[in-house]
Amino acid sequence: MNSEDILKGLMAWVEIDTPTGDVAGIGRQIDLIQSQLEPLGCTIERVPGRDGMGDHLVARFAGGDGPGVLVTSHIDTVCAPGSVDIRRDGDRQYGPGIADMKGGGYLALCAMRDIVASGTALPGPVTLIYNSDEEIGSPTSHELIQAEARKMGAALIPEPARGDEAITFRKGRAKYTLEFHGRESHAGSAFADGRSAILQMARTIGVLEGMTDLQTETTVNVGRVRGGTEPNVVAGHAACDIDVRFADDALGFAVEEALKVLKSDDPEVQITLSGEIEKPSLARTPETLAMLSRAGEINAGLGAPMIETRSGGGSDGNFTCAAGVPTLDGLGAIGNNWHSPQEHILVEPLARRMALLRDLILTYAGTRPTGDNS
Repeated sequence: MNSEDILKGLMAWVEIDTPTGDVAGIGRQIDLIQSQLEPLGCTIERVPGRDGMGDHLVARFAGGDGPGVLVTSHIDTVCAPGSVDIRRDGDRQYGPGIADMKGGGYLALCAMRDIVASGTALPGPVTLIYNSDEEIGSPTSHELIQAEARKMGAALIPEPARGDEAITFRKGRAKYTLEFHGRESHAGSAFADGRSAILQMARTIGVLEGMTDLQTETTVNVGRVRGGTEPNVVAGHAACDIDVRFADDALGFAVEEALKVLKSDDPEVQITLSGEIEKPSLARTPETLAMLSRAGEINAGLGAPMIETRSGGGSDGNFTCAAGVPTLDGLGAIGNNWHSPQEHILVEPLARRMALLRDLILTYAGTRPTGDNS
C-alpha cells in the first residue's frame, strides 16, 4: 500500500466535519468506518452516544493465545467547520483533523486491512476503538477505553507526530472552576455593605499562581475569568476556570488538595470548587521503553531512525497507562499545526507510518512488553 493510496482513502474521512459534539457528522464518520471494517472479518460494536456526544466504535479481531493489543483513535476535531481549507501543497496535505487524529485512525484501519489481506495469522486479539470525545477529555469514552485496555497486554496510540518519533510520556491534566459568592450592593450609596466576589477572586488568583512549580513541571493556569453585573454594583459573584498540568500523578493530587482548602480573606465571601483530574499522566516506564526499542528496530528496517519524544498535552494513552497497560503513543501521521487553520500531514511518510503500526500490532498481539528490551 503506497502513500498516495493511503491519502486517497484518508481524504474521505477528512471531508466529513466532526467537531466534538456534532452528533450528525460523527454519525456519518462512524458509518463510513464501520463499512470499511466490516469486510475485514472483525466483530463490531457501536456504542451509542450520550450526554451530547457522538457514538463510539469498537472493532474486535480474533487471534491466537497472545496477550493482545489495543489501538485507540479519536475522530472528533477542534476547529470550526470551514476554518481549515482542504488543499495540497507539494508533500503537505491540509485538512481539518487530518493530523489530530484522523490520519492515525485511518493508518490503524489500513494496518489491519494489510494484515488481513496478507493472510498473516494474528498471534493474539486486536481491538480498534474510534471514540468521539477525546478533544474534551473523553468524558463518555474513557471508561470504555480502560475496560478494553485491561483485556490486553499493550496499547498503541496513533496520535500525530512531528517526525519519525514515538511519545513515551505525557503530562496529566486537571480542570477546575472556582466560584466566589459575595454580596451585591450599590457601589456609590452602599459600598460598605457589599462584599466583592471579584476582589476575592483577584486575591485568590495570586495564590494560584504560586502553585506553579516549573522545576517539577507543574503548572496552574487561570485561563478564563468572569463576574459581576454592572460597574456601579459591587460584584456578588465571580468565577475562574483553571487548567492544571503535572508530570507525576502525586503532584496533581497535591494541587487538588491545595485547591480544596483555599480560604477566603473575607469570611463573608464563600469559595466553592468543582472539577477533577481529567487525565492521569502517561508514565515513561521500562515497558514503554521496551516498546520504543521495538519501534526503533522496525523503523530502522523501514529506512528511518526513531526518536523518543514527550508531550505536555494529553491523549487517551493517559487512560490506558492509568489502567496499568504498557502504552506507546504518537504513532500516527507525521504533520504539524494541529488545532489550527494550518493543520497538515506529510504525504510521503504515510506508508512508512502504516508499516510501523502494522508491525507493532503484530508484535504486541503476541508479546507482552517486559521492560527488559527482550
